[in-house]
Amino acid sequence: MIWSKTDAGRVEMQSRTLVKERTQRNLLLLIDGVKSQDMLLGSIAGVTKADFDALLALGLIVQTGGAAPSSSASTSKAAAGATTVSPAAPAEPGDYAVFTQTLTQLISSELGLRGFTLTLAVEKASTNTELRDVAERVLKQIQDRKGDDAADKARRKLYGA
Repeated sequence: MIWSKTDAGRVEMQSRTLVKERTQRNLLLLIDGVKSQDMLLGSIAGVTKADFDALLALGLIVQTGGAAPSSSASTSKAAAGATTVSPAAPAEPGDYAVFTQTLTQLISSELGLRGFTLTLAVEKASTNTELRDVAERVLKQIQDRKGDDAADKARRKLYGA
């Protein structure tokens, strides 16, 4: 099962008003629409299924797929009129939620845990300009770690052809 943050979940990461338990905050931080529930359960000490249930009950996360990210629209995004980005689909830079999701998935897949601070920066970004600044930092790190080809591929994924 794959989970993604809702808009309320992204707001919670900045406001820190609803989730006070450290394990649930860590879980919310690492939920990115890419990692499976089993991966998250195995990688965060003390996290249980009940923590996922608590975040779900607060409306901070939504199920987006089974073994892989779903290409259909999630409930909250469908209500907002946005489409879910499949790993191969380009992001529309003008759509904050889609661009954020694509950027977070890119950090996870290309940088892994080394991208942790960039994931935090994505969560803190509140404008398109701030988000694009983070995206450029991500692309620079991908270029430094994996080369020009990987950075070009990542840029196309974020901004389209």
